Amino acid sequence: AQDESRQGYRVFREVFEPLGLPVLCLPGNHDNPEFMREELDGNFVVLGEVEFDTWRIAMLNTYTPGTAAGELTRKDLEQLNKWLATQGGSNCLVCLHHQPVPVGSRWLDSVGLRNPQALFEVLDTHQGVRGILWGHVHQAFDGERKGVRLMGTPSTCRQFLPGSDKFALDERPPGYRWLKLLTDGSIETGVEYVPV
Repeated sequence: AQDESRQGYRVFREVFEPLGLPVLCLPGNHDNPEFMREELDGNFVVLGEVEFDTWRIAMLNTYTPGTAAGELTRKDLEQLNKWLATQGGSNCLVCLHHQPVPVGSRWLDSVGLRNPQALFEVLDTHQGVRGILWGHVHQAFDGERKGVRLMGTPSTCRQFLPGSDKFALDERPPGYRWLKLLTDGSIETGVEYVPV
């Protein structure tokens, strides 16, 4: 929501609710998770897990008050482990706000996920994890780790300059990443920038 206000979530609701589609939400470092839950209660899914056909999607909370960096609690990691253990033959996409791997920008990498190894210790013990998706970095990222697709997405606001050691803005316009989750467990994805 950027300004952490109730009004920001109300505007979000007004824009997306008429679509009549599932809207999955998780908080980032500029959000207020309490307001998010309260204002988006109902047709929106805030955190937790959802199922679509042969895919299960986990939305994790990395919000950490008072810092731009993120962290997963022990409780959240235990819950993720239990959920993944019951996934059966489903493919899993894990979503979080903060990046769990370096993206090549020193300043951004210093405010990523503080405990990525704890996340990977859970994920590495489960076969069905196909992808990890995050925001926070305001730039596209596409990689792989142990056969799992790693995807960062640009911002619907301003972009950060890739490869920069210090804070710097990129001239690219607002953007987003689209995903197509295929029944065979593969992921088709791309990044689109919207001319202003």
